[in-house]
Amino acid sequence: MEKSELASEDIIKRRSIFYKAFGIYGEPAGFYDFGPIGLSIKRNIEGIWRRTVAEHQGFIEIETTTLAPEPVFKASGHLSTFTDPIIVCSACHAGNRADKLLESHYSKKSDKAAITALRKMDITSMEAEIKKNKLKCEKCGTELTGKVEYFNLMFKTHAGQGTAEPMYLRPETAQSIFMDFKELYRLNSLKLPCGICQSGRAYRNEISPRQQLVRMREFMQMETELFYDPKMDFDKTSLGEYAKRHRIFDTKILFAESGKEPKEITIDSLISSKKVPNAYFAFLIYKDHEFMQRIGFDHKEYWFREIEKEELPHYSRCNLDVEVETSYGIVEITGIADRGTFDLQSHAKVSGADLSIMNGEEKVLPSVAELSIGLDRVMLAVLDKKAIDDKERGWKWLKLSKEISPFDYSIFPLQKDEKLIELATRINEHLKGRGLRCNYSDSASIGKRYAKSDEIGVANAITIDYQSLEDNTVTIRDRDTAEQRRVKWESIA
Repeated sequence: MEKSELASEDIIKRRSIFYKAFGIYGEPAGFYDFGPIGLSIKRNIEGIWRRTVAEHQGFIEIETTTLAPEPVFKASGHLSTFTDPIIVCSACHAGNRADKLLESHYSKKSDKAAITALRKMDITSMEAEIKKNKLKCEKCGTELTGKVEYFNLMFKTHAGQGTAEPMYLRPETAQSIFMDFKELYRLNSLKLPCGICQSGRAYRNEISPRQQLVRMREFMQMETELFYDPKMDFDKTSLGEYAKRHRIFDTKILFAESGKEPKEITIDSLISSKKVPNAYFAFLIYKDHEFMQRIGFDHKEYWFREIEKEELPHYSRCNLDVEVETSYGIVEITGIADRGTFDLQSHAKVSGADLSIMNGEEKVLPSVAELSIGLDRVMLAVLDKKAIDDKERGWKWLKLSKEISPFDYSIFPLQKDEKLIELATRINEHLKGRGLRCNYSDSASIGKRYAKSDEIGVANAITIDYQSLEDNTVTIRDRDTAEQRRVKWESIA
């Protein structure tokens, strides 16, 4: 059942990890700003994605514009298919997202079967269900009696003036990769299979933004498009020595078949049962699994859900979503799609350009497997799952992995003594000079400073005391165990 707030809600608010944007103008829904701690966590998660996925051998990363002309989205299918079901309130004229109204209603009744059936429901059935259950407008509480219709989610604008060309803010970061593919392939001497990655902003005019970072109008995506020869679909040897070295196909994941509970299986069994279309798709499952592990999730805290044919996006032949159980219910945070040749064919047709490439002696229009990760949603899931309500310590704290913690160390002089502060400042500058991120504080009691360090997820706190002045040793306190050890501060790395 959906809860009203995250497990770490009080920490998020108190430390301004993220907060509603445009506060002095009434906080329009779907927009969030990130404070320094939140931004640091977010950048660290992005850094792990970069090291885990984008910097894989044979992959390159690019950055492209967030505005694109109308023909781009005609080719991609977004103009005709990128919609959500909406029902408008007759009293306040607010738009309500029909499927989410029903999902919330069924969740309150703990009706899992109805939630599963909702994924296949058309707008006529949604309308009947809303009226049957007398659901009300989320904004004013008036009973909804209107029609359910489809609403296009793209933001439209124009470049120039007068009869200017229509432009749209991109609803995903993928399309520029497809348009740039042929030139990038040639100029970077790429060979199939190869990956092109991009991290950046995307925009969707959500009908009813909700659940903080889950459903936003401006958000961050980290996407990878893996191009491969379509004739090599089930050739596992095409992944080369990397697959053997990392035992990709022996890796165990939690997999949920449609309508069933997740169970542990190997990636190889997904290929042999043809639950996934090819070895490249399986490779992206492995990379997504590796990414989730690196940002601190236990393998039992997330699962890969099979998407039924009726749910598939217009461009996809197969999809898996990575889902996490949060305080807001089950949230999809990443997706893997088999896009086939849809995008390259569509852009070639609309633009008139030949987007095929030479693969050895053969002319090929590559197929594409995609890994798309919602950075903001991933961050929200981490903040929710890693909140520890520690009754023994008397405070709540975040058990973040060291790689995504906002700081490597907190640095505390024991007391406000000039000699202690001088040494603590020197240690702080020394560690920063070695590329470490440090959180320095000399105000409040040492206990309160430990609490503040714990609550934002800093794994270790360095305390400088009077013994430090004599022998250059400091204590390092472990966040998870609260145990302390004494070391020479020059040896800290």
